Amino acid sequence: MFKRGKLGGLDGGLYRPFTDSDIKRMHEAIVRILSEIGIKVPNRRGFDLFKEAGVKTDEEKQLVYISESLLEDCIDTAPSELTLYARGNPDNNIFVGGKRVHFGSGGTALNVLDLDTGEKRPSTLKDVQDVSKLLDYLDNVHFQVIPVFPNELKERDVDINRFFAAVNNTNKHVQGGVYTMDGTKEVIEMCSMIAGSKEKLQKEPFISFITCVISPLQIDDHYGELLITCAESGLPLSIPAEPLTGATAPVTIAGNVANLCAETLAGLCLAQLVNKNTPVLMACTSSSADMRDMSYLSGSVEEGLINSCAAQMAQFYGLPYYGTAGQSDSKLMDAQSGFEGAVTNLLVGMAGGNFIHDAVGLLEFCMTAS
Repeated sequence: MFKRGKLGGLDGGLYRPFTDSDIKRMHEAIVRILSEIGIKVPNRRGFDLFKEAGVKTDEEKQLVYISESLLEDCIDTAPSELTLYARGNPDNNIFVGGKRVHFGSGGTALNVLDLDTGEKRPSTLKDVQDVSKLLDYLDNVHFQVIPVFPNELKERDVDINRFFAAVNNTNKHVQGGVYTMDGTKEVIEMCSMIAGSKEKLQKEPFISFITCVISPLQIDDHYGELLITCAESGLPLSIPAEPLTGATAPVTIAGNVANLCAETLAGLCLAQLVNKNTPVLMACTSSSADMRDMSYLSGSVEEGLINSCAAQMAQFYGLPYYGTAGQSDSKLMDAQSGFEGAVTNLLVGMAGGNFIHDAVGLLEFCMTAS
């Protein structure tokens, strides 16, 4: 039996914005989106994998129509629970699935509030190191999603340096987005060396990856290739979608949730077609758009509602869930930032979100970390 780490994993699930009949209707809508409207897959390898699986495709429009039977098969082969390991400290392992709740950092912010000057400035690799050390000491932070970007590095150097700076300065699980194919492969190779072998890293993964599906309804060429590469590694993978109400998705919360679930589940299907049994977190980074100027909002209560509903759908499908909460649109650590972060963290935590990222430190529409 898994021994819970000292950092918890308390059970949520008391807050259920969807009724059982709502969930049934939502599932029917998701199946219709995937099988009738389809997902655009410009990535050639991904498109061919769907085609080989026997689903209907449209070569000219680059659309794949994921059948309900393929969706069910892929959900069945994805693990319903998984352990995200901490390097060198089993007390920090987290068991993700069901309605167990863990909170962590998130990103990737391009700026930090400088501790010495109090002013905003572009983040650096040293900030990745410093934030990782800080997060390592915070008992209520259960994992690290690398929260800041090293602006001074060239793109080809970002992945390997960002992951090394994080892994080298924390004894908690590290997850991060990746930017280049070569960088992703370098991170896998480096962490395999740290673990002792690739097989040992796969057995006790202390890192995991994030690759995005693009809203609305697209697995694009670049992220599709990154998703395939990460799935080939056998390491855990979060596949978030970020539809914004009224911008890249329907304006209603229910329509938005149907859209994002179709997107993240399409990514899960591709990961399973690449490598059966790949550990995948069904993931949501969705929020609302400001109808006045169509800007992204990270501190809205609607974000908490959307991510809480998505948590219920992950529980319905029996999949581990990566959710979003805790940010603020304030530019300062003030009452607004405290209120906005608290309300969304509370909602998604009470809904039983398993791996709630962005939960600490993000301000100004997720552009700045404190």
